[in-house]
Amino acid sequence: MRDDLTERPRNPRPFGLLLWTVLVTLGAAIGLALPVAAFVASNRLDMPAWVIYPTIALAGALQGLVLGVAQALSLHRTVIAVPRAGWALITMAGALVAWALGMLPATFAALDEPLDLTERPLLWGAVAGAVLLVLIVPLAQWLLLRRVLPGAWMWVVVEAVAIVVALATVWGMSLAIDTKRPLADLGPTLAGGAGAVALAFALITGFGLMMMAPRRQATPLSTR
Repeated sequence: MRDDLTERPRNPRPFGLLLWTVLVTLGAAIGLALPVAAFVASNRLDMPAWVIYPTIALAGALQGLVLGVAQALSLHRTVIAVPRAGWALITMAGALVAWALGMLPATFAALDEPLDLTERPLLWGAVAGAVLLVLIVPLAQWLLLRRVLPGAWMWVVVEAVAIVVALATVWGMSLAIDTKRPLADLGPTLAGGAGAVALAFALITGFGLMMMAPRRQATPLSTR
């Protein structure tokens, strides 16, 4: 049986910043809309915390899948092509872990069991969880990217920076937006915010990849 991971395009093209920016912005915006919609719906329906937690975590996993597909398509048949299915699935898994970690403090607070960060073990656990939340997706993707791109460890740094910027923006939006507002008023605000976050993420990661990518490579990994 043919091993698709060893199949190599004959004439790989250079990494394209414009294509990356367009596809990843779309993928990131559509993906982000899923957990945001889950968050707004859960607040409007007054869902219990034990239902909200898995709902938003699973929506976050779908966000990772959509983003992973967009990224893999952007790299398809380039000098840093990655396996499309593998990249999408590993991004989805990383996003699920990240959202599951990120939802824990709010979930415990909603259950009237807030985390007491004055206790040293909990404080260090929270710090470790925050670091893992930021790094889990870049590290997961690095496992594949290192097979096609020398110095792929820099991707972990680049995407981590983009994730921190996105998280800070989303956190600020969550504090400023009243989820009880009519959907007709709330929709454009959420759409504009998601688009801005997605564009910033795409540009940061795109410029990082542009600096990392080789100009020409004879035998990149297959994208099938």
